[in-house]
Amino acid sequence: MKELLTGRRALRIDSAIAFAAMVSLQSRPHWQAGDWLWLRVILILFPLLIAIRRIEPALALPGLVVGAYLAVALGQAPWLLYVGIVLALWSLAGRCRQRTVIAVTAGSVLIPIVLDVARVAVAEILRPYDSFGGNLSQLFENIVAAGAPAVVPWPRVALIAVVAMAFLLVRRDRAHVVPARQRWADLRAYLVDPVDSWVRYALLAGALAGMTLVEVRTDLLYGGWWSAPSWMPWGVAAAALVLVFRRRPVVPVVVLTAASLIANWQSYTHYVPLYAALGVALYWLVVTPKKSRSLRWTLPVAIGVLILLPLITRVMRVRYLQLIFPEIKRRGWDYTWNTVLHNSTYDGIAQNIWPVTLSLILLLPVLAAIAVRQLRRNREAARREAELERAAEELEAEQVVLTERAIIARDLHDVVAHAVNLMVIQAETGPDLVRRGEADVLAGFQRIGDAGRRALSELDRLLSTLRDEDGIADPQLAPQPGISDLSQLVADVSDDHLPIELDLQGDLETPPEGQQVTAYRLVQEALTNVVKHARATGVRVAVRSEETGVRVEVTDDGVGFDVAAARRGNRHGLAGMRERVRIEGGTLDIRSTPGAGTTVDAWMPVGGRR
Repeated sequence: MKELLTGRRALRIDSAIAFAAMVSLQSRPHWQAGDWLWLRVILILFPLLIAIRRIEPALALPGLVVGAYLAVALGQAPWLLYVGIVLALWSLAGRCRQRTVIAVTAGSVLIPIVLDVARVAVAEILRPYDSFGGNLSQLFENIVAAGAPAVVPWPRVALIAVVAMAFLLVRRDRAHVVPARQRWADLRAYLVDPVDSWVRYALLAGALAGMTLVEVRTDLLYGGWWSAPSWMPWGVAAAALVLVFRRRPVVPVVVLTAASLIANWQSYTHYVPLYAALGVALYWLVVTPKKSRSLRWTLPVAIGVLILLPLITRVMRVRYLQLIFPEIKRRGWDYTWNTVLHNSTYDGIAQNIWPVTLSLILLLPVLAAIAVRQLRRNREAARREAELERAAEELEAEQVVLTERAIIARDLHDVVAHAVNLMVIQAETGPDLVRRGEADVLAGFQRIGDAGRRALSELDRLLSTLRDEDGIADPQLAPQPGISDLSQLVADVSDDHLPIELDLQGDLETPPEGQQVTAYRLVQEALTNVVKHARATGVRVAVRSEETGVRVEVTDDGVGFDVAAARRGNRHGLAGMRERVRIEGGTLDIRSTPGAGTTVDAWMPVGGRR
C-alpha cells in the first residue's frame, strides 16, 4: 500500500478519467431499442474500474473490455473506456507476472469475440426468459442487425493484444510484481482508506447520479414528468450528487427523500439508483459513530423518513401539492359526468402512492447500519478489554517486582543484621577474652571472621539474583536456607553466655521450600533480637514438621518487652516476621512481658501460601 500512497495524485487523475467516462456515456440519450434500460443503467458502473486500474489491473481490464463491448452495442461512445483499457494494460504489465499478463489479456480479448460468435446461440438460450428485463434475446438479434463489425471491431481487439505485448516488453525490467493476494489487500485498504475518501464518495455519487439520469431521459422519452416544471427532472437526476457530503449525512437524507418523493409522483418507472442513493444516505446517517449523532435520534429519524414517505403520498392536500407542481393550478378543475370536481393532473399525481414495500426494503440499510455499529462497538470493547488486561498484567508484574524487592529487602536485613550483631557481640566480649587468654581471643576473632564471610557470601548471592538478566532468581545463586540449616545457625549464635537448645521434630524435608525459608528466617530474626535486646541466659528453639503444617517456637528467659509498644514503634524485624508468616497463610503470636522473657510462636499450614 505504501507505493499506492505515494501515487495519490495519479489515483485522483484516474478517478477524474473515470468520472469523465461516465459523463461521456450520456452523450446519446437513447438507443433505437429503448427496452434495454437496465443495461444502459449498468453500463454507467463500468468506468469506475478505471479508478482502480493501478491497484488491481487484472480485475479492471476485463471489466473495461466488457463495458466497451456493451457501450458499442447500446450505441454509446466508448472512447474513454478504450483509454481506460490502455491504462489498465500499462498497469497490468508493470504490476503482474508475465503469465498473468498474458492470461488476463487473452481472456479480455476473447470476451467480445466469444460474445460475438455465440450471439445467436445466446439469443436462443435467453429466448425463454424474454419476460424478464425486456426481451433479452431481442437484444442480441438487434446487435446482429446492427452489424457484427460495429459491435466487435476486430482491429481494436487485435490492437489490445499488440499493446499488451508492447507494454510487457517495455516494462519487463522495471516491473514491480505484486502477488494477487497483496493486490486484493491493497484494494480493500484503498476502499477504506480515510485519506482522499472524498474521491470515492464523488465517484459513488457520480455513478448513482449518472444511472438516475439515464432513467430520467428514458422516462421523458415515454412521457413521464408530464406535470413537473422543466428543471425538476434534471434536479432529481442530480440529487444523488449530494452524497459527496458524507460527513453531513443529514443533507443527503433530506435532499434524496424529497427527490425520491417527487420521482415517485411523476415517473412511470422505479428509480432504483435514486432509491439506492437514499438507502446509502440512511445507512450513513445511522452508522456514523459520532457523539452528536447517537442512535437515540438518528434511528428515529431514519425510521420516521420511511414512515412519512407513504404517509405523505396519501394525505398530501392539493393546495400544498400545487405549490410543488404548478401545472395542477394551471390546468384548473372540471366537473365530471357525475358532477364531481375533477383535476386530471392532480389525479395522475395522487394515484402514485409510495409503496410500503419500498420503505421496508429501504429499512434494510438502516438495520445493516445498526449491525455494523454494534460490531464496531464490540470490537472497540474487545480492544479496550485487551488493553485493560495488558495493563493489569503489567501492574501485576510490577507488583510482583515490588513484592520480590520487599522479600529481598527482608532477606538483606536478616542476613546483615544477624551477621553484624554477631560480630558486634563478639567484639564487645573482646576484653573478657583477653583476660581469659590467647586461645579464647583467637577463637573470638575466628567467630567474627566466620560471621563476616557468611554475610558476604549471602549478600553476594542476593545481589546475583538482582543481576539476573531474565529477572528470575537462579536457585544456585539465591539464598535458600531451610530447617536443616538451623543447626549451623544455632551453633554460630550460641556460646558460653547464651546456651541455645534446639529441638527438631518430624520430617524436615517435607515442608515446601517457602515454609523452609520462612522457618529459618523466623528463628534467625528471633535469635538476633535475643542477642541484641533480651540479655537472656538461655534460649529454646523448637521446630515441628507435621502433616498439617510447620510450627516454630523460640522461647528465651530474657528481660522481655512491651509487644504493643514495639508494634507502634514499627520495628522492622517484627514486621518482617509477620509479613513472612502472612505470605505462607499462617499465624504469628508474640508473647512477652517485661521481666518474664519472650515467646515467638508461628504456625504455617500446608497449602496456606497466598
